[in-house]
Amino acid sequence: MDEPGKPFCTLDALRGIAALGVMVFHAPVIGHGLMPGGYLAVDLFFLLSGCVIAHAYGVRMAGGMAPRAFLWRRAIRLWPMCALGAILGMALHGGHAGALLLLPDWRSTGNLFPANPPLWSLLLEVLAYGAFACGGWRLGTRMLGGIVLCCAAGLAWLALGEGALLVNAGAFWPTLGHGLLRVGFGFAGGMLLWRLWHRRAPQSRISPLAWLLPLALLAIMALVPAAGRVWPLLALFAGFPLIVWGALHWDMPHPGIARVLGDLSYPLYCIHVPLLAWLAASGKGAVAMFIGLPLAALALHRWLDEPVRAWLTRVLAPAYCRARLREDPAASAASRLAP
Repeated sequence: MDEPGKPFCTLDALRGIAALGVMVFHAPVIGHGLMPGGYLAVDLFFLLSGCVIAHAYGVRMAGGMAPRAFLWRRAIRLWPMCALGAILGMALHGGHAGALLLLPDWRSTGNLFPANPPLWSLLLEVLAYGAFACGGWRLGTRMLGGIVLCCAAGLAWLALGEGALLVNAGAFWPTLGHGLLRVGFGFAGGMLLWRLWHRRAPQSRISPLAWLLPLALLAIMALVPAAGRVWPLLALFAGFPLIVWGALHWDMPHPGIARVLGDLSYPLYCIHVPLLAWLAASGKGAVAMFIGLPLAALALHRWLDEPVRAWLTRVLAPAYCRARLREDPAASAASRLAP
């Protein structure tokens, strides 16, 4: 059986491809034409996060890890790039300082985070972390399955019965409840997938078949229409769970590629929208987007995100949290998978 700290390199690759897909989706003029289903990357992030958090922390929470220790670690993981994304948004487009702490703009009647809209999903991710820390890690397979089914039913009713579009769910104040259904389905679904996989005492194996999973993700993001109702639900309810299930079983033959994709994913997600708007306003071409932003994200991961997180761990984390980091250094590899 895989050890709790072992990273799944195919999950890393999926995160990177998803981040690139959502970047293209948000690109002015060309985005919806090239990657109309790129917004579904958020739902894949929720699935991956639930899966990896269950893998990295479920056993440790059962072994006595304090909820506040878990929340400290997640805050340290998320905050540096989240704060940078908020600063970029405020500097380039204006905004409210509360975004530095993932507080939505209460004065806005539209986007929760007008200067950097993708931050809405990080806010809901934090809520999922809180639920996990406050007892969600105890939930059994049946309870997780019930949550997944209830959230799926709610999303299906909104899309098919009310005519709501999944692309708008969560980022705007009127659709915040829809976003809660998305994160509930994804995070609980990821935990459920990991539980089912772990119950079988599996051994993931290196296989060329793993390359099919990023290709399937690209196909979904490129073919699912932004204004669709049935196809996004099929991707969410069937396509993504199958992709993640395959990723738990198959490791990619070239883990270095997967690691690079995983490293760029979170910085790219946090910074891409304000920079895309700035590039469009300054007349920069597509090369700046397709090459410059991913390279900038890799540089930020190496020279800003990782050093700042290490410093925060040393300086701000309480003593018990630092002790647990020393006891289980392998966990850092697993925790970096979570967006």
